[in-house]
Amino acid sequence: MSIITRRSLIASAAALTGAAIAAPVLAQNAPIVVYDDELKNGWQSWSWAKVEMSVAAGGVKPMKVEGDPWQALALHHDPISMAGYSKLTFFINGGMDGGQSIAVKVLVDGKAVDSNYILQPKAKQWLPASVPLKDIGGADKMVDGIWFQGQAEAFKPYYIDKIQFEA
Repeated sequence: MSIITRRSLIASAAALTGAAIAAPVLAQNAPIVVYDDELKNGWQSWSWAKVEMSVAAGGVKPMKVEGDPWQALALHHDPISMAGYSKLTFFINGGMDGGQSIAVKVLVDGKAVDSNYILQPKAKQWLPASVPLKDIGGADKMVDGIWFQGQAEAFKPYYIDKIQFEA
């Protein structure tokens, strides 16, 4: 009977060890929240566009962004691994006019990765956006920033909220 008890004990210990190892892997794939009504988890605004944080807007507190040509909402963080993450998601509203041309970029080693990912938010509508990291050069990289950059023309205010990286 003591052999069965030892085997049971060894099997139980192995199961617990496996569970302890699996838990951190699951935790790595939890969303990395950048902004949810305010900046989260050590993210900072290094923007050179005009940005107002936590603007009251019908129950949410998005960022309001407007600027001159090539200005950006620029969010910075110490390098963070994108291993296990596949997309950058957020909600965006084009404000009164909509149609702004906004390039979505990630930064690696402090430099914007070239991509041609442009979005044009709709006027007066909150819409979800999902940007594949592979399309903006961020898949499996150590990312230290995100830019939402205006293009060759000045852009009127748009609103953005619930920014996060997801598996």
